[in-house]
Amino acid sequence: MSSLSGKNIVITGATSGLGVQIAATLKAEGANVFIGGRRADRGATIAEETKATFHVVDVANEESNKTFFKAAEDYFGGAEKVDFVFLNAGVEGNNAEATVTNLSIENYDYIYSVNVRGVLLGIKYGTPLLRSGGSIMVTSSVASFLPMGASPVYASSKAAVDGIVRSFAAQLSESEDERIKSLSIVAINPTLYDTDMADRFTGGNKEAMNGFAKMVNPSQRAGKATELAAIVRDYVH
Repeated sequence: MSSLSGKNIVITGATSGLGVQIAATLKAEGANVFIGGRRADRGATIAEETKATFHVVDVANEESNKTFFKAAEDYFGGAEKVDFVFLNAGVEGNNAEATVTNLSIENYDYIYSVNVRGVLLGIKYGTPLLRSGGSIMVTSSVASFLPMGASPVYASSKAAVDGIVRSFAAQLSESEDERIKSLSIVAINPTLYDTDMADRFTGGNKEAMNGFAKMVNPSQRAGKATELAAIVRDYVH
């Protein structure tokens, strides 16, 4: 029997980067995986490749979240059937519009709508799906606690994510509702992984990526998506 056989899992941000590999790894380990992302065409391709089930979702939009998590609830046969909700959707925005001399509030709104509002909405609509003992994991970033001069708006959005997770963890632990009290919420703070986002961050320059990795990664190299997927798999297990 596979290590995750019988586990029901919901993942947002599963149509690019780390989310694709994590969905594929959890599915390969026997989990029932329901994935979401903004791009329907890309989602259909990922679903075919990973054998997961896809439903479109714009995490920044409340109605889209409501529809997505209702579709997941129906897929798994009702509320309180899910073991693990992974809120992975995130954007870095445009660093050129995050300098003190060229600060774009539209760029800020875009980043925060996905990275912060999207997390809050995922918690709101994902929690009712979790069975007793279930867990929510949120993708944050090393940028939440390391100075990131090139991307201060993105970094601040991830610091907000860390604060949300810590505070909801306290709220869950203090709940008088037995199911809610049994739930957990955690964040992961990846350093630099070799993904499309990292390529955009470094301008596609592998030398720059490796140089940055030496500053922030204990391994002194860019991480691989398969490595982070293994960590998530072990957590779910």
